[in-house]
Amino acid sequence: MSERFRRMAARLWPDSLFRRLAIILFAGLLAAHVLSFGLVALNVFGPSDELSDDYFMRGVATEVAILDRVKPEERPAWLERFAKPTYRYVLKGGGEAYQPPGGRWEVFLAGLRAELGAGHDVNPVYFDPPKRSKRGMLIHLNDGSPLTIEYLAQRRVMSPWLPAALAVQLCLLAFFTWVAVKLATQPLARLEHAANSLGSDLRGEPLPEDGPKEVARAATAFNAMQRRIAEQAAERNQILAGISRRLQNPITCMRLRADFLGDGDAKEKLQGDLQEMQTLVKQGLALARGRDEIGKQRCQTDLNALIDSLVCDYSDAGKPLRFAADRGVTILTHPQALRRILINLIDNGLKFGEDVEVAIDAQRSNGITITVSDRGPGIPDEHLKSVFLPFYRIEASRNRETGGTGLGLAIAQQLASALRGKLTLANRDGGGLEARLEFLS
Repeated sequence: MSERFRRMAARLWPDSLFRRLAIILFAGLLAAHVLSFGLVALNVFGPSDELSDDYFMRGVATEVAILDRVKPEERPAWLERFAKPTYRYVLKGGGEAYQPPGGRWEVFLAGLRAELGAGHDVNPVYFDPPKRSKRGMLIHLNDGSPLTIEYLAQRRVMSPWLPAALAVQLCLLAFFTWVAVKLATQPLARLEHAANSLGSDLRGEPLPEDGPKEVARAATAFNAMQRRIAEQAAERNQILAGISRRLQNPITCMRLRADFLGDGDAKEKLQGDLQEMQTLVKQGLALARGRDEIGKQRCQTDLNALIDSLVCDYSDAGKPLRFAADRGVTILTHPQALRRILINLIDNGLKFGEDVEVAIDAQRSNGITITVSDRGPGIPDEHLKSVFLPFYRIEASRNRETGGTGLGLAIAQQLASALRGKLTLANRDGGGLEARLEFLS
């Protein structure tokens, strides 16, 4: 039963820090508010018995002393003046005497008799013996006249503004709770936004290092981490670019020397190896310079015109390629980087498959999707994410004999991330591969 209760509590408990803090803080303030309100109400509507008894005894003693001193015919007029919301005086006797239980009543009667003085007796009585719901006290004045104190049903009325004041206070508590929790969790929201920006752009804006001490320290640590990551990435790209540039000269010299060799298989194989090495160097440079070349230079680009020019280039080269899209689709992007992504995806489709088609889907309200699909062997599902890693190749179907360096998809993924897009691969029903480049609006 306890395990079931814990699971139910886990489902009901909110998963966001904002809601959890708001619930905890508001519940504590609400409990304190209700407790203080209850104490105030108890103090107002329920005064202590000793204090009320003391006031009652002194009042009765004073009023009985006045009635003793006025003439009998003047007493009814005085009774109207002595009437209280909780009791009244009646110049008559009667009722059934009784002995009230409890030590408090004995103390009360003894105190009342002491206040009245000698010659006055006090006896509790019932006025409806069967029900015993109406009570009072029978007192005899100095001249022997009976005087009865009849208790009236006390009706305590709550002030009409009290519920409204309580509701206003609860609304104020809820509002200030929301403000406090919002201010407390806002730095976490900024940290999340900065972390997401860092994932797609290493040149993200640093967090402001202000606010409470803990928040400022967290922002300082995050900014230092961001700088270290950016420096390490820049150093890695610089090393990769330097190695690629240094390799170009030896490769060029080797190609020149290979030209002086006589015709034969050795020359042809050597030139093929050198061509492959030069391609690897160029793609290494492209991978190292990918983000730096994009920068922030973006413009409105006609996707139809850009892709149509690519299709015409491939058709002129004798490579079949189909294009399906509506007219008038534009996007804010870097056209050269987007063109390079599409070239890498189309080359992969033409190299490893057939019936390659490029399509644009701009009907959805949340963005634009460009798909490059082909009919071919596809990629095993367990390798769909790994193929985006640099120099990762699937030997079973895409070996060195078919060309490829393992950098094409890595460059495309890097450029897509820099353009704030998302590149994914999926196998098609019936065979083939589909690359989806999504830009969210």
